[in-house]
Amino acid sequence: MTKTMANVILMLVTIIWGGGFIATSTALDSFAPFSVMAIRFIGAAILPILIAWRKWQGMTLREVGQGVLVGIFLFLAFAFQTFGLQMTTPGKNAFLTATYVIFVPYILWLFQKRKLQRKEWIASFLCILGIALLTLRQDAFLLTLGDALSFICALFFAVHIITLERYGSHSDVFVMTALQMGTAGILSAICACLFERWPAQFSDEAILSLLYSIFIATMLAYLLQTWAQKYTDANSVSMILSMEALWASIFSFLFLQETMSPVMMIGAALILIAVLSMEYQPRKHKQVQR
Repeated sequence: MTKTMANVILMLVTIIWGGGFIATSTALDSFAPFSVMAIRFIGAAILPILIAWRKWQGMTLREVGQGVLVGIFLFLAFAFQTFGLQMTTPGKNAFLTATYVIFVPYILWLFQKRKLQRKEWIASFLCILGIALLTLRQDAFLLTLGDALSFICALFFAVHIITLERYGSHSDVFVMTALQMGTAGILSAICACLFERWPAQFSDEAILSLLYSIFIATMLAYLLQTWAQKYTDANSVSMILSMEALWASIFSFLFLQETMSPVMMIGAALILIAVLSMEYQPRKHKQVQR
């Protein structure tokens, strides 16, 4: 698979997650946050576990530990995002979560000494500006504890992307997906038991939303992400996955009757420009000898 094809698959993942935003919102009307996380992650782990069943015997303890570590970072990212969302506005939570676009190149530079091109830095900041215009409102500069938690969430999403690139490239796609989904699901279930109560009743819409979250927004999306990250780099991944905010806004406009202002449209355009400029490779023209 080429890097271009891998990036196209990652764009498909962002479309799936954009629809998952609506599904999660509907599920949260009936279920508590950690319960939703536990259901979607444990449910998404079952099929990959069954498919990769014969491969478990040949795995080393180190390989299992790597998958568990990726799952821990995934859980922490979602957990901090959940707590942050409860104490700040959805727009600020979406923006601060998307700052992993900036974290990824800095972490790669600090810990892996990976030199980045100037266009990568410019594209990252351009993408952040676009997400800010797309998500932030007038109260954006009133910082709260929820904002700090959302910021920490972005750090864990960045680390998850980097560790998935490092360990996922040497692992079977179904095994790695099963390990990270299973780990995140178990930790979410523990938190749900400690801090939440099971709802006395729930709607049919909530059940359908959970089914979408399990099989499409979680299992399929993370299988595709794990597979695609074998053929592309972490900085490109973070840039493309940030388009989730764009698709979430589009789907909210189409299905939830939310408005899109001219400023939001400019932000959406900046995100697209950032992603396209990041992946653009000018052709080198050969000189014709006379």
